[in-house]
This record gives sequence, structure tokens and C-alpha cells, in this order.
Amino acid sequence: MKILSLAMVIIIGALSVGFSQEKTDEKKWTIDPETGDTIYTQSVIISKSEDITPRNNMLIINPLKFLLFYNISYFYKVDEGTVIGAGVQSPTPEGVSGFGLNAEIRFYPTGKNMRGFYIAPNVSYNHLSDEDGNHSGSVSSVGALVGWQWFPGEQFAIGLGIGIDYYFSSSKSGDFEDFDGKAPLLRFDIGYAW
Repeated sequence: MKILSLAMVIIIGALSVGFSQEKTDEKKWTIDPETGDTIYTQSVIISKSEDITPRNNMLIINPLKFLLFYNISYFYKVDEGTVIGAGVQSPTPEGVSGFGLNAEIRFYPTGKNMRGFYIAPNVSYNHLSDEDGNHSGSVSSVGALVGWQWFPGEQFAIGLGIGIDYYFSSSKSGDFEDFDGKAPLLRFDIGYAW
């Protein structure tokens, strides 16, 4: 429940950072040079601002995933509505070694250059072995998530996503045979974009 509350606070904060309104009260006095009359005008200007900084590349980590894998991913903007990404990962649990690769395509329906709401299908492949070398195998996954990407600073990136992955294990015995089936996916990304 605490994670859900934290996620909601982050989403609300993202929405307030992504779009802002400014109100300006303006008062002007001018003097007509021919008559000497003072002309007084007052106006209220409300403007909406939005971050439109162009970003083509992004490097991120997902600290929540550190419970299972050290990870880093690179994303590249294909066009205003599509971003592709790939990453590497290494298992963190004691007694397990190996490596992994992942890939993701992010679709931004609003077409806002790596910002805002996105839908992301993803795949991963991991080759794992236990510390004794007795058991090894591969664990692959396919999944999808929905998320939100924002930039509280010009280049500092934060993302939040939720979805589901389906895992397939090639090992039919030993430590890795239980890696079959569905699992929820929660993502909290931090990174750098340029």
C-alpha cells in the first residue's frame, strides 16, 4: 500500500511539474502628450507553459529492479511518438550469476518527445546459473506496461510505470524452474536525457 501511495504522490507531482499556469497582473499609466490626461489600464494575463525541450537520448536505471537485477537501459527517439530502448542486467541475489538483455518500445500517444503517458511492450532474456554451477538455464519474458515520463530538471529524467510480465523458463529442474508464469511489474526510473 505504501508503494501505491508513493506512486500516486509522484504522478500528481509530475502533472504539476509538466504543466503550469502563471497569472500576471499588469497595470499601466500613460499620459497623453497633447491633453495631459492620464490613461490607466489594468489587465490580468494567464499563460500556460509546457516543457518542449527536445530530447533524443535517455540513459536510465530502475532502482526497484535492484532487488533482482542490476540494470541500465538506453533509449533513442525514433520520432515524436516512438522511442526504442535496450538494456543490460545482472542478477543481484546471492548465489546466482549470469547476464540479461532487455528491449522495449515506448509509444507516446500525445507525440510529446519522451514526455508524458506511454504504452510499452517489452521483452527480456536472462541466462542464469547457481553458484555451484549445477543448475543453469534461461528465463525469458514478454510484457507490457503503461507509464509516465517527466523531467523535473532540464536533463534529469524520472519515470513511473505499472504492468505485467509473463516469464518462461528453460530449466525444468533446480533453482530456476519456478520462473514460469505471470508477475506484476512496477517501474520507477531515474536517469539522464539529452
